[in-house]
Amino acid sequence: MKGMIRFGAAAVAVMTLAGMSGCSQAADGGQTTADDVAGESRGKTSGGGASQNSGRDIGSGATGEKLANSLDEYIDMFISNQFEPASDYEKTVMERAKADGGVTAADYEDAWSTYKSCMLDKGYKEIVLIKYPNGIYEEAVHYSGTDSQEEKYDADQASCFGNVNIVAEIYAVQQGNGSLLSNRDEAIVDCLRRNDLVPKDYTAEQYARERADGELSYDAQDMGVRGCQAANNSFVGFADDPVEKLW
Repeated sequence: MKGMIRFGAAAVAVMTLAGMSGCSQAADGGQTTADDVAGESRGKTSGGGASQNSGRDIGSGATGEKLANSLDEYIDMFISNQFEPASDYEKTVMERAKADGGVTAADYEDAWSTYKSCMLDKGYKEIVLIKYPNGIYEEAVHYSGTDSQEEKYDADQASCFGNVNIVAEIYAVQQGNGSLLSNRDEAIVDCLRRNDLVPKDYTAEQYARERADGELSYDAQDMGVRGCQAANNSFVGFADDPVEKLW
């Protein structure tokens, strides 16, 4: 298993890898689904919409369906959720967000700093974060460990990220899904159009078709494109991306 790459399990997501040298990639350097990588189909930590707390997974919605009618309503969904209650830290940030009109960049940065410190305190050698132009963070993939190491990592990651996940999710929606769309492809394309990364007439149907065919009209390696995807819990990796060495 040495040299294989593993994904964290804090959030379920759509993932592809492109040209991961020596790590279960297609021989021609093309994209391969996460199901083909180290036998895994598990998400990376970003907090872009597949929260355990909200029950509203970006990606599952019908065309035109919304997560909520407003950001305030979206935040209230988390505050009032009695089945998966928010942590005290998250509640404090959410109340401040309602007063400020959203989660601030400072609170988002603090959430990720808290997560990173929590993981390092558990003995991992490093936690590598990728930051996109829209301010969204994503934890890098890591070289695989033993089964027991991976099980502990998954549990530690879920514990550490579980205390700040809602803050990360709300900020990701603010930055990458301003229209609060519940369909992932629609949300990503809306973000791409808002940031002039695709033509204004580019559609979610076109995006899905291009990904299925492997013939993209946009620059998949553009960090702005990847930021829109990460904000909506869709991840794409490339050979020159950083890889964590946790052990």
